[in-house]
Amino acid sequence: MAGPSNASSSSTYTSNTRSKKIKSKSKLDFANPCDCGYPSRIWTSTTKDNPGKEFRVCPNSTDNPEIKCKFWEWVNEEDTVNKKKRDEVRAQSCEVRAQSCEVRIAIMDHDFNIYKKKTDEEFDKIIRKISSLKTYVIVLFMLFVVSLLRA
Repeated sequence: MAGPSNASSSSTYTSNTRSKKIKSKSKLDFANPCDCGYPSRIWTSTTKDNPGKEFRVCPNSTDNPEIKCKFWEWVNEEDTVNKKKRDEVRAQSCEVRAQSCEVRIAIMDHDFNIYKKKTDEEFDKIIRKISSLKTYVIVLFMLFVVSLLRA
């Protein structure tokens, strides 16, 4: 996944907690899109409660106040790294499960072929036995008819 871009823009805005205008730069974050699907913008907080802490917002919420995308979250580098690791582990886990399924399918296919071969052999054996029994019945019937004709 791509990390935050070096693309930046400049914006002047007024915070509700400050009366002075602050000029700051934001970075586009392609790896963490907002709810609209656009790359989120990473801003740095300048409030006294969270100085220097980064947060993500929808680019539309700063560029166009009429669009009301409510996407907003704190950026936590550790969470971002952990998310990437989790995504990698999930991808590997999915790959392992897919391979496991392929192995199970191959084993089932092999077992099915063995079972089919055994049942085919048993079926052929039963057919041969039925044929020999038919022959015995025919011979016994002929002996019965011959014994009736002699009597």
